[in-house]
Amino acid sequence: MKKIVVFILMLFSISVVGCSSNISSKDINEMKEIVDKVLSYENSYDDEVSNYIDEDTFNECNYEVFYSYLIGKVEFTKYESEVKGVTKEDGEYKLCMVLNMEAQGTTLESDGVEEGYDSVEGNNVPVEVVLKKEKGNYVIKSVKEYESLEIAENENVNFRKNE
Repeated sequence: MKKIVVFILMLFSISVVGCSSNISSKDINEMKEIVDKVLSYENSYDDEVSNYIDEDTFNECNYEVFYSYLIGKVEFTKYESEVKGVTKEDGEYKLCMVLNMEAQGTTLESDGVEEGYDSVEGNNVPVEVVLKKEKGNYVIKSVKEYESLEIAENENVNFRKNE
């Protein structure tokens, strides 16, 4: 009986190890670069980003588009990101990142008189980006922003990997 249990455990551990996939740091860096480019892209959807994301998803997740709804046309004064974890499942990669951003609006005017600038910032913004490799490129399929880093850490183990 003991030998049967040991054999079953060995088969289970072999199948778990055999099914796991290592994701190289080169691939992680490539995914991160694409995500950073798309999320902070300061132009409207065009050929520069069309290889990495479709237009609807771009308009939903691009922070320049989002911030422009709040304060008008913006320029990023700071954009930093850190990969917390990445997994691969069913051909899709889930890249979990924390973003820190600051953006400043173009000149704020009131009755034609320049008054200064509006600005916005996002600190410790947790996002989960689903990517898939298509025709040699990583393509963003969806972006989920969590309400807070604490919620992200509670809901998604990939946000706790580097602790």
